[in-house]
Amino acid sequence: MPIFERSIDIDAPLETVFAFHLDTRNVPRITPPTQQVTQIEGTFPLVLGAEVQMLLRQDPIPTAQPWKIRVTALEEPTLIVDELVDNPNFVHFVHTHRFAASPTGGTTLTDQIDWEMPNTMFGRMAMPIAKGILEQAFSARQERTKALLEEDVRRDG
Repeated sequence: MPIFERSIDIDAPLETVFAFHLDTRNVPRITPPTQQVTQIEGTFPLVLGAEVQMLLRQDPIPTAQPWKIRVTALEEPTLIVDELVDNPNFVHFVHTHRFAASPTGGTTLTDQIDWEMPNTMFGRMAMPIAKGILEQAFSARQERTKALLEEDVRRDG
């Protein structure tokens, strides 16, 4: 199974970065322009076992795809793991968010995506495209999270 992992340092307190990720309604704020989140329903803030349903449209696909995730691990303030439930595009998709205090007093956010597409002709053909989309989307999400939270800290600090 492919695994994508990327870390970023954010000049914001660990508790602030963790709390931001506990509210999945923040996803549209950090989603890159090539994706649109058109609907989010669930439990906020997240708790262990919570399920969140989203509709996500990925350019150039004209229709939104349903994403249903379940929180399978939650350790405040260092870990959130969510798993995709019942999605025809992936047979396995686990998103691990790790939060750690950085030496500079901020937070190191690490996203790890462990994923697998169906072992079909379509799945094998789409895998390189999906890999590029995932890497681009999560890199953009981290950069946008950093910008938003650091702006909040400057404004409030």
